[in-house]
This record gives sequence, C-alpha cells and structure tokens, in this order.
Amino acid sequence: MDTIGLSLEFLKNMKANIFILLLLFFFLSSCDPYILRIAVDGEAFEKSFNFECGKVDIVCNVLADRQISVFQKFKLDSPILINPEKLEIVHKGEELTANVYSKNAGLIKDAKTINADDEVRITISRVVQVGDTLKINIDNFIVCKEKPLEIGDVNLVLVRRK
Repeated sequence: MDTIGLSLEFLKNMKANIFILLLLFFFLSSCDPYILRIAVDGEAFEKSFNFECGKVDIVCNVLADRQISVFQKFKLDSPILINPEKLEIVHKGEELTANVYSKNAGLIKDAKTINADDEVRITISRVVQVGDTLKINIDNFIVCKEKPLEIGDVNLVLVRRK
C-alpha cells in the first residue's frame, strides 16, 4: 500500500473513532450519574457525634447503586480501638459484611488502635435503591477508654441521585 492509501485508511479509522467517542460522550452525558445521596438518620447528608475520646463526622455515598462508602473522619483527644468484627450493618433484615480501611493504616482486618486524627472508610458491596435504609451499629465497633460507644443505630437513608 502506498502513502496515500495509508493516509486514507488512517482518516477512515480516525473518523470512526471520533464518531464512537461522540456517541459515548452523548450516552454518558444524557444518563443520570450513578451516585446516590445518603441522609444520615434522615436529617442531613452528614452527621457529627461527640464522644469521650473526641469527635467523628460521618458522610456517605453510593457508587453505581452497589458500593456504599461510609466515611468517618475522627478528631481524637484520646486513642480509640476500631474492631471491624464488631461492626453491625443490616439492610432489609439481612446482616451485611464490610471492609474497613484507615487512611493512615490501610485495610483493617483485626482490632486496631487509632492514636491520632484519622479517616476510616467502611465499604459495603450491596445493590441498593432510593428509599432503602441501612442500619449501622458502631457501638462495639468503636471503643473509647475501654468502653464501647453508646450511640445506637445510625440509619443511612438513600434519598436521591446527585
């Protein structure tokens, strides 16, 4: 094939690639984003809890209707113990499992002491819809001065798409 033939073939491929990219852009821009907003205890999209060892701010979201992320930002006055085995999460009567990550320490599989301000992310893989509620009990998940928290259930209510 000569240079002109290669140039024409290149232009045809380029036109096809641009057309595919335009279709993909149009398709993605016309769809709702797959991120759900979550109200914490039905009040707002974030909530703060003060406890003896400091404060925790909770913010959540759902990506692609199936990965729930609960972000806990700790401002600590004293060390706390995080124990993923004691975390209780219930959706439609079914207890769910989750992965727990620390910004400073990575994946937390066993009980771990957090001494400084940190962010902890709880990730749950579950298909959810607007209107669903997840009940999370963090009382035994977080231990402050050898005592579990006494907050009770934190209700995450999926309210709408962003």
